[in-house]
Amino acid sequence: MPTTTDATGNTLLDVLTPYEAPFFTMERWGPASDGGYVVPAEVMRQANVLVSGGVSDNVEFEARVAREATDIRIGLFDHTISKAPDHTPSNATWHRLGLGDEPGFISLEEAALLSGAKPDEPVALKLDIESSEWELLATTPATFWERVTVLMIELHGLDRITDWSRYARLLGNLKSHLLLIHLHGNNYARVVHLKREGIEIPIVMEATYINRKLIPSSHRPEVWNHGAPTLIDRPNNPQIIDIAFDFWLDRKKSGVRRFLKRIGLYLLPWRVRKNIRLNFTPKSR
Repeated sequence: MPTTTDATGNTLLDVLTPYEAPFFTMERWGPASDGGYVVPAEVMRQANVLVSGGVSDNVEFEARVAREATDIRIGLFDHTISKAPDHTPSNATWHRLGLGDEPGFISLEEAALLSGAKPDEPVALKLDIESSEWELLATTPATFWERVTVLMIELHGLDRITDWSRYARLLGNLKSHLLLIHLHGNNYARVVHLKREGIEIPIVMEATYINRKLIPSSHRPEVWNHGAPTLIDRPNNPQIIDIAFDFWLDRKKSGVRRFLKRIGLYLLPWRVRKNIRLNFTPKSR
């Protein structure tokens, strides 16, 4: 198996471990399927600018943001569509531009300016850009991440184990500015089984981060003591059950429980295992 750690020794599973955020009200905004995101509601309602990368024909999330934060300026970025989606909020502007490091694409700093943000103004950021997120994570300077109040990002390609050390490094850099407070698997994609660890993870995940500056100084973040999905999550594909996973708990299991979980991995498909919780921990908050 290839190395899956970054230069500091963090594994990808380390940097994808979610933390509790009891000082925020977590709500799910957008459709009750693909395109909805779990957000810290108070922070989003105070946002002045939203940069939204990858919208396709669905702007239900952005419309909810516009209703909750009436003075917000929203930039929509998607080079794969030919016109602004129907029902685009009046305070949103669509740009036929991709976000990333490819020719013809633009940086997050440029996208923020086009969205109406001043050079140093805080921004909320939503990214669902089909693996281009890794190039943005690699090329965006730390000064920009310091401006991001909330980041909602879909992480793709987690089945490419040979890239895990790179992913761990990029998310490790992000972790110094932003704290991961929500994680959900996209059930349109499959899971990858890690036989040595005795766990499985979705190969596409939706992650919500909060700027560390917004965390009360007296608070010490604690790792989730439950699995995913939570009660407020909804499956991206409502025709099948959601993906249940809890690798941050699995890695702390006793040897016996790890052995039992491995047996489950080999004998049962994940859609059956969803309701067989061998770790005896709650799956929702």
